[in-house]
Amino acid sequence: MQGSSFLRWLWLQPLRTRVRGGRSGSLEGTVEVYYQGAYGTVCGDDWDLDDAHVVCHTLGYPRASAYYTNATFREGTGEIILDNVQCTGSESNIAFCQHNGYLSHNCEHRQDAGVTCEGIVNAYLRDGSSSREGRVEVYYQGSYGNTVCDDGFGMTDANVVCRMLGYTFAESFSCCAAFGEGTGDILLNNLQCTGDEVTIGHCMQNPFGMHTCGHSEDVGVTCIKLPVRLVDGASANEGRVEVNYQGSWGTICNDSWDIKDATVVCRMLGYPGVSSALVGFGEATGDIILDNVECDGSETHIAQCTHGAYQIHNCEHSEDVGVICSGEAELKVRLVGGPDESQGRVELFYFGSWGTVCHHTWTSLDSEVVCRMLGFVGAIAYSFSSLYGRGTGEVILRQPRCSGKESSLLECDPSFNLGNTGCGHTSDLGVSCLKMDDFRVRLVGGRSDKEGRVEILYLGTWGTVCDDNWDLNDANVVCRMLGYERADNFSCCAAFGLGSGPIVLDEVECEGTEPNIGHCRRSDYETHDCDHSEDVGVSCIEHEVEQESSTTMAPNGSEMGLSQPVTFGLIGFLSVAVIGILLGCIVMTLMVRKYRRSANQASSQQQGTAKQNCYNGPQHGEEGCLELNVVPPKLPERSSRDQGETYETPRHADNGDVYEDIKT
Repeated sequence: MQGSSFLRWLWLQPLRTRVRGGRSGSLEGTVEVYYQGAYGTVCGDDWDLDDAHVVCHTLGYPRASAYYTNATFREGTGEIILDNVQCTGSESNIAFCQHNGYLSHNCEHRQDAGVTCEGIVNAYLRDGSSSREGRVEVYYQGSYGNTVCDDGFGMTDANVVCRMLGYTFAESFSCCAAFGEGTGDILLNNLQCTGDEVTIGHCMQNPFGMHTCGHSEDVGVTCIKLPVRLVDGASANEGRVEVNYQGSWGTICNDSWDIKDATVVCRMLGYPGVSSALVGFGEATGDIILDNVECDGSETHIAQCTHGAYQIHNCEHSEDVGVICSGEAELKVRLVGGPDESQGRVELFYFGSWGTVCHHTWTSLDSEVVCRMLGFVGAIAYSFSSLYGRGTGEVILRQPRCSGKESSLLECDPSFNLGNTGCGHTSDLGVSCLKMDDFRVRLVGGRSDKEGRVEILYLGTWGTVCDDNWDLNDANVVCRMLGYERADNFSCCAAFGLGSGPIVLDEVECEGTEPNIGHCRRSDYETHDCDHSEDVGVSCIEHEVEQESSTTMAPNGSEMGLSQPVTFGLIGFLSVAVIGILLGCIVMTLMVRKYRRSANQASSQQQGTAKQNCYNGPQHGEEGCLELNVVPPKLPERSSRDQGETYETPRHADNGDVYEDIKT
């Protein structure tokens, strides 16, 4: 690829990268990158081993052993994000390689790129005074003794190292070869962990072996298992503070104890705040583990605060500290070790640490709640016997006894027994969750646009829906997707003919309020016990006060789009009101004019009679007439005014007064 023929895109932010569809979990698969809110694929044009190396480095593996250009593992379904990628192999992320530019390609998903990565990074501690502390060393490509440079190393990175080793948290970390200098290669530098990674190999970092460090900068950590709990309070958010040290629960002395220390304890337990730091929840009987605790309030674990040596104190149990936490406790959940974000080993963050769940007495209803906590529609299945690998923390939960409707496991009747569940990591639970997807739908085979067999576009192919559990709620969701008000009815048994594509959905159970049928509970895609004689259909009703303007599905199967309703209610009302007012004004004007004409005519008649009476003299004592000793003149014949003639005659003004024209 010539550089003059393509744009060189250099972005400040790296692309999140994953592989999907391989047989070895995250070790191999089709390459996917996260861009503009969604994962998409990489085209295989110009794809080679250097590009694959960069992907594997990003995923925490030392190198790639193979690369693929023709969707060897599976074809993607989203956008094709990158094409003509050309890495040198030293880049820390595929975003920093040369490529065409995002979403610029001439490819199809059958050309999706893939990789197989080799090697897994394992860590251990050397030269410490106990097994929980020491210089961090990494096993790489069959060799031990590889160290980590302290450039950019922080507490978050140390936490990931300690969790790899089965500890709860890092108590501290050290720079400058505090545990002595290593002798192997310096493998990792500039780690940028988020804190949720399973291994440090999954953290952002410089490419393996790329550094400017010496062994005088070898990093070390001190790890701790120090879970915390509240005991003897009136509610779950209050009580005496106890920590578990070397397998036994003990207390904390109140010397130097204040609200900052209490804040850290409440944070460990998932509470957003603290109301009080106090004594008064009774005396314990075990050891006093900590004394002179001094936190600044920002720590994630009380072991990270300044304190005296473990079990060294000058206190009595009358000085045992307690806290009252505020707000609702948050129980965090994640899935680890699965091929994608919808399945994996269930891990919970509780008592200040990540732990696993025992599969004993677990039910599908419990799985529903876990998947809902993670934002999925529901659960597909759950697995026993560490299908997704064994965890490294404590086994903290068994038998939650959920009804399936709860939004969190905390709303069930859980038994959080840290370290006392009776289970080992061979019993770690895994779940597979149902993703929430937005489907396109159409109606086929009906007599009009408003009815037909329901078909769904899935993986580029139109398929049908089985009628198992199908009801009016499901039909309403489909009709609203197509722009109609609701469903008039629904049909089973291929009433609109047999479909010919795959049967995509079965056991659909909508509430009726979902915006898309892909948000409803259902079986997994193409998982059913149906044939096309069970294809569902619907008949929809248009909005009564709306005029539909839509691209619809004709009976021949052309695609149906969303309607564009145009509402005339307000405009029509205003139009009628204006017309009514105008008509009223016209009628009133005509009535006034008619009234005036009638009044003028009546006045003219009265004045004429009065004038005539005056000419003839008063009659019957009439007054108001001037007696004239003259004979009334004879009125001339009326001539056309068009000839310009004038005459004397009584006339009526517009106001009804009588006046005379004077002949000139």
